Amino acid sequence: MPDWFEQIDSAVQAGGYQTHRLVAADGELLITERGARVLGCRLPGVDGNVFWHCPSMLDPSGAAHIAGGDRLWIAPEVGWYWPSIEKARQDPGKYAATPPQIDPGEYLTDSASPVHAQLSTRLKLADVRDGKSIELAVSRQVRAVGPPAGLPDDLVCASFAITNILLCRGGDDGAIAGAWDILQVPPTGTLICPTTRPIAPGGGLRSYYDPFGDRHVACEGNSVRFLIDGKRKIKMGLLAEHTTGRMAYYRKLDAGRSSLIVRIFAPMPGEPYADLPIHEDETKRTGGDALQAYNDDGNAGGFGEMEYHDPAVIIGDGPASRTGSCITHVLAGPDDAIRTFGQTLLGAAIMPIQ
Repeated sequence: MPDWFEQIDSAVQAGGYQTHRLVAADGELLITERGARVLGCRLPGVDGNVFWHCPSMLDPSGAAHIAGGDRLWIAPEVGWYWPSIEKARQDPGKYAATPPQIDPGEYLTDSASPVHAQLSTRLKLADVRDGKSIELAVSRQVRAVGPPAGLPDDLVCASFAITNILLCRGGDDGAIAGAWDILQVPPTGTLICPTTRPIAPGGGLRSYYDPFGDRHVACEGNSVRFLIDGKRKIKMGLLAEHTTGRMAYYRKLDAGRSSLIVRIFAPMPGEPYADLPIHEDETKRTGGDALQAYNDDGNAGGFGEMEYHDPAVIIGDGPASRTGSCITHVLAGPDDAIRTFGQTLLGAAIMPIQ
């Protein structure tokens, strides 16, 4: 019987969508043209996807439910993903509606090889807050890169880079949009986010939906830890000046083994960030967060997200294009080695929330 990787690839292709396979160090990545997603990450010795994918995709008809992995959305969420701010504030889950031009979009493959895939699309959006429109040309490249220096022999690794480019092609003065990169991960594990100074809820750490509660967020020293268990809908955000540009998702596997996803991006304090909570002043356009984390409540299958934003394009104010990149190292192996080497990559202790 084909493994999960082959099943998903076959299901996507059976739905009429092109896929690309990338060799990335010890691992293999599955890229889908639909949605321009890095849908799967396969590592030797790891049973199943290191990323999260919609469970129904293992069904032969699963191509209709392509969801999971790493995707590119467009910020701000308050601008495009609800019919109105009032509806969002009433019930964000009930009224959420992802614009199809964002996801899945109409991506086409510009070029591909065993170690890279570049896809692009065009889209037009209208901000529900003020009706201003923006037209964007979007480019997304995924390429394999080498593993981090000093990788221990007992760890396996898949390493890749993503570059997202937004180019404004027209629209109304003041319209704003930013690249929003989202990697979905399976529960249960802990997302560890080093900070440039001690951070606390309400003191630099923003809540987007429900209160964090007593268990899911821990702020200690220069680090914020975020529990992903797929059982409570919460989302947090950190400003560009408060994140070091690194985050890592630690998850125990079995028999003393663990996985760690380390993502490295470039926060730019002083540049405009577009994503804001639904309770913020709806006339506000910048001052958003650069790093975000999300824990689902289980209604969509139970997953979490490690997210980051690039600075926004604003029509009539600043550059007409923005380019942002990140590096992701996906590691697996003995728990002691994961936690020791992971700390050197992250710059913070790999400590789970129990």
